[in-house]
Amino acid sequence: MKNKNIMKRNKKKFNIYISKTELPAYGYFLLKFIHLQLNKKEYPINLRIISTNTFKKKNYKDNSKFFRDIIWINPDKIYDWHDLGLEYPDIFFQSGWHNKTFKYFSKITRLKNKNSKIILTSDNSFKKNNIKQFMGRFFFKYLLKKYFDYALVPGFSGRKLMLNYGFKKKQIFTGLYSSLVDVYKNSTFLKKNRKKQFLYVGQLIKRKNIQRLIDAFNLVALNKDEWKLIIVGSGDLSFNKLQLGNKIKLIKFLSPSKLSVLYRESHFFILPSLMDHWGVVVHEAALSGCCLLLSNKVGSIHEFANKNNSIIFDPKSTHSIKSSFEKAMLLTNKELNVASKESFRLGNIYNYEHSYVKFIKIINLCLTKKNENN
Repeated sequence: MKNKNIMKRNKKKFNIYISKTELPAYGYFLLKFIHLQLNKKEYPINLRIISTNTFKKKNYKDNSKFFRDIIWINPDKIYDWHDLGLEYPDIFFQSGWHNKTFKYFSKITRLKNKNSKIILTSDNSFKKNNIKQFMGRFFFKYLLKKYFDYALVPGFSGRKLMLNYGFKKKQIFTGLYSSLVDVYKNSTFLKKNRKKQFLYVGQLIKRKNIQRLIDAFNLVALNKDEWKLIIVGSGDLSFNKLQLGNKIKLIKFLSPSKLSVLYRESHFFILPSLMDHWGVVVHEAALSGCCLLLSNKVGSIHEFANKNNSIIFDPKSTHSIKSSFEKAMLLTNKELNVASKESFRLGNIYNYEHSYVKFIKIINLCLTKKNENN
């Protein structure tokens, strides 16, 4: 238990800063949970969150000390730590490797405080035969890898990418994300009768492949009057540009509490993305007990989908999506019940506690290495 107490054995407070590009709600509440747990344990940690999410700052109706302590920055401006009123960090979690502000933080931290530890957090997933990713591997290995001691990713696909980018197995940790578990998790709904409907939740943009989803469903629904497709979201593809059938309903984004009800009413959740690094909505759907219809380009398939609870399809093929609808409609009540329970089981593996444990593990490892170097 030596590592567990390393923070307790030091009188000095450790400065740990976490950066996050466009801080989303699920990330906000996960970090708040971590902050509360650290306070309960009375660890000597000064935890600060730095986010570029300036235009959504007012959306968080929270007057807690955690919220007040978040530092909101302009993504187009370069800062030094002193500009933010901060000392150099002992540990810095850098969000991605494209944001120039966060990259500069890592650069000056490495130059001014060589004993600091820097962790790359990335939700990118591995893509087979992807030229851009293949070229990026050499750029990252030889120009950027030197700034990072460890990597924190959501799951299996991100881990595979980091191995490709030059990290060793022992340098990579999973557990970066968790959805709003308290909102979507409710096992009592697994026993309720669900409606014969497919649910899509997400942006209405080309990458999400919405029109092909609609086309495939319209082909299936010709002789299936009892089935519906519900699309929840907004984006560049306005409602009037999408060619809808009379069995498809479009709803603008809902609050998590209202959306959770829709998940629990639906037998199936479908995500037809041409590319999705992770897909937090898949976690939400799994926690809600939905059977999953997923594009083979979704990064979280390994974590939330298996033969008992999902149907995987090729998002570039309307026929493949249509076939997945048809297979889903033929599932028996017994098979649907098995799928619902399996989704719920897999969804519950990834929760706030899981991410917190990984976070503490990384911190203890970093501080142990710092002590060894002193």
